[in-house]
Amino acid sequence: MKLLDPKIAFAGLAAGVLLTADAGLLAQNQMPEDEEAREQTIIVTATRLRQSGSQDIKQFRSLSLDGEFLPRPESLTIEGLLGEYDLALPSKSECDQLFCIAGYAAEANLPTRPQDEYFVGLGFESNADADALQKEPLSLIAVIDRSGSMSGEKIARAKEGLLQAISMMRDGDRLGIVEFGTETNLLLPVTDIGGNREMIAETISAIEAEGSTFMEAGLRLGFETAFAELEQSGRKTRMMLLTDEKPNVGNTDPDGFMGQAVSGSRRGVGMTTIGVGRDFDNALAMQLSSVRGGNLFYLATDADAPALFQSEFFNMVTEVAHDVTITMTPSAGYKLNAVYGVPNEVLTQAPAGAITVTIGSAFLSSNGGGIFTSLETTDGASAPPNEQPLMSVAVSYTDARSGAAGSNSDTVMLPGGEVPQNLKLAQALVDEYLSLSGALELYHAKGDAPGAYRMISGLSERLGGAEFAGIGKEREMVAGLLGRAGALAGQGDVPAEMRHLGVIGRWEVTRQRGLNDVLRGDTVELTGDGELITERKSGPEAGREVYQTFQINEDQMHINYTDLVFYYRLKGEKLQLRGKNGKTKLFLKRIGS
Repeated sequence: MKLLDPKIAFAGLAAGVLLTADAGLLAQNQMPEDEEAREQTIIVTATRLRQSGSQDIKQFRSLSLDGEFLPRPESLTIEGLLGEYDLALPSKSECDQLFCIAGYAAEANLPTRPQDEYFVGLGFESNADADALQKEPLSLIAVIDRSGSMSGEKIARAKEGLLQAISMMRDGDRLGIVEFGTETNLLLPVTDIGGNREMIAETISAIEAEGSTFMEAGLRLGFETAFAELEQSGRKTRMMLLTDEKPNVGNTDPDGFMGQAVSGSRRGVGMTTIGVGRDFDNALAMQLSSVRGGNLFYLATDADAPALFQSEFFNMVTEVAHDVTITMTPSAGYKLNAVYGVPNEVLTQAPAGAITVTIGSAFLSSNGGGIFTSLETTDGASAPPNEQPLMSVAVSYTDARSGAAGSNSDTVMLPGGEVPQNLKLAQALVDEYLSLSGALELYHAKGDAPGAYRMISGLSERLGGAEFAGIGKEREMVAGLLGRAGALAGQGDVPAEMRHLGVIGRWEVTRQRGLNDVLRGDTVELTGDGELITERKSGPEAGREVYQTFQINEDQMHINYTDLVFYYRLKGEKLQLRGKNGKTKLFLKRIGS
């Protein structure tokens, strides 16, 4: 959407506030310094693990806080939202193997899913020596996208991420760099970090963006380089892809990229993806990161690279277990309704109403990971708390180093006694995900801006009353989305600088005066890109669509290439346009209201 000329345009079209960087994530098993957080932290003596896949929703936060319109629902992932928090659950007993699981249940409190009666958390932990694993010698093959789409801030952020990575690497570690654009090149053969830091930093700083995005070739050369290094050195070898995930040359099919990633992991080389750019293709990256050996992080601000790499670098490159299979079997009289914390693609139905989750890899992490599920009763099952199993859980996995098989199990009882604080927090985050994704689906798929506003408003009230440490960023993000949804729906207290958002949508002409080319019953669509599309509904031109463009500020709308300038007024689901000459008026009603 374009602004009017400076004489009548307002300053700063973008709604919301700028995203500020969080403090660095807690180091592995380190307690937070904040007193409020300390009171609500569960002490877990075992090593924290998190599943492969997306580890944050920083791209969604960026779109929510800095963008003008409501983000697409697919840009929000539950695994990324949960990944930003330490959701470690208390150990039921000492974890004596590589992958342990502990399950707890609470009464469900998910307003968008009233049928759910119980909410269950399955926390991950390990007896692995995190310090020893992090100190293993590392060979890192960085594959950096230098295509034209990476120009400006994107390439600068990718290079900063890579510079932060080498600042964390030790003298005994090794680094190779592959760059790809139109051509693919081994920019830096695998080189010892010790004695070469300055040369490596200069090589990275000299990278410039240009050309097409031949990501297929970049990944191929990256894996070939990694395989050769693994065979030669025998040490832990890993790929790191820094990109905006916008391939446009060669094989651009996601299945081709996933095939390379799966094959690489099977041969001992996993891949971390570092995403940059607000137009980052999150869907493709999610697929790549959900396979064995994959994980995904996003750099939204200049401060993100130092915070991420200083706290998580050695965790993100350290796989602990592979092919983790978790089978959840409900007891008689109960039904599993939903699973949260992994993509739907890794879920399969099993006999007896069971659901199996297959996680490609489990990594060291500062944040305790896990999966969560909700259940309902099917035939009036009931029992006193803690006297009847709600569900049983069976786990199998392989050691990422030795390949040895392992297994673990747990029984989740009906709620009774004190519910772990982190389970309460996880349920609040699942509520946030369900409410936001539902609201965004209402708006984008059904054009129901008022419905989206109501859902986000309810969520905002619940978050406002929640007593969890560290969720201020959720309140801030939801408040920004609420203001934007209110503007689009013409509801709530809309700031003047967001008032123009309320005109976006599809409208029906209810009456008009002084206009010859618009009739009652015609539809008018005003898009966020500044397009005005009028569809004739009657007369000799019935069915014809007329395309125009417009500019807008907080008071006036100008139809480009005409002398039409309207003052506009929003009142609920009605929009009134009044010409500056006072002779033309257009009355519209939002479609779907």
